[in-house]
Amino acid sequence: METTNELVQMRVRTIDEAINTWKLLDNLTFDQVLADDEKMDILMGDSQDFKLILEEINEPHRLMLGIINPDQADLLDRAIEDPEEIDATLPYQTVKFMKNLGFTVEKAVVTDRVEMTHRTILTLRKEDGTVMEMPLTLFDALVVAMVAKAPFYVREELLKVERPDFAQSVPNAKIVLLRMMPLRALKREMDMAVRQEDYEYAEMIKREIATRKVDEEEEEEDNEEID
Repeated sequence: METTNELVQMRVRTIDEAINTWKLLDNLTFDQVLADDEKMDILMGDSQDFKLILEEINEPHRLMLGIINPDQADLLDRAIEDPEEIDATLPYQTVKFMKNLGFTVEKAVVTDRVEMTHRTILTLRKEDGTVMEMPLTLFDALVVAMVAKAPFYVREELLKVERPDFAQSVPNAKIVLLRMMPLRALKREMDMAVRQEDYEYAEMIKREIATRKVDEEEEEEDNEEID
């Protein structure tokens, strides 16, 4: 396993739709969809997010998941195929600008996760040894690293997956994904899990939703006390 100070090198494995709209709606008539605001939101593209799956380069090939929008998914896909093709984009121009200043991109590292967002640090180094760190989104850091042909790492503890005893058959990737999905997407994921009779996964989603609601209530109470 390739590690550097508890850093694990990753690569993009797949970029897939997080929610398959048509599978979710395939047993409903158009009138039923029109009568349900949530289903209409799904049909109109409200949930068209993509799941970005990063894979550890070496054994045991652990996974990390992120959520990106369709435009980001398209750009990232093109960056994987040919980084030079995206020369008009901000990540590409960032790398070019840094090179003009004498900096090279040394690495990108996912350092931690705050709520549903992965925080990523881009490390730049000048010939005289000067180092500069730049905070970026997971998506921007990935594209910059690809353009600069620099390694992309994640802190090892972020790859650990905690699972309840009752859900031993639920794949790690599903567990990580549901803990990153927004609350409204979790409710839709629950609907799909029940339809597919994936009851262990459905129970995990149910508990995740309950935990999120408790956290929200506690946050509201804390804010009220501050006010």
